[in-house]
Amino acid sequence: MKNPPRIFQLLMLAATFSLVSTLALSQSAPNPAGWYTAAQAVNGAKAYQKTCASCHRAALQGGMGPALVGRQFWLTYAGKKVSTLWSAVHTTMPMTAPGSVSARNSINIMAFLLQKNGVPAGTTPLNDTADLSKALPAN
Repeated sequence: MKNPPRIFQLLMLAATFSLVSTLALSQSAPNPAGWYTAAQAVNGAKAYQKTCASCHRAALQGGMGPALVGRQFWLTYAGKKVSTLWSAVHTTMPMTAPGSVSARNSINIMAFLLQKNGVPAGTTPLNDTADLSKALPAN
């Protein structure tokens, strides 16, 4: 069997590249129906480092406090309402001063935790009222 013509090979390569690029962009672009905004997660990372990292470590792997990423996070929060996470972040933390984190910083920290656990960002900010009734993915 002869090799396919060079033009056919180039067309197939271009089509493959186009498909892969489209898939990659669709996975990394914010989903309008996501859970939080990317800006909230960025702000949450800063608030987390100031408020939470001393116990939960910079990479969320746990230390004096439990891990907040991966298996441990999903065992605790999968399928539960966001209000469960809100309660943990806003009312019981940090251990040395429970409830001392502002509502805005608590929401941003939640966005950061969701981001680090693979929950998609969107274009609508997470807030501390209506959004708390949504259930987290069962993962």
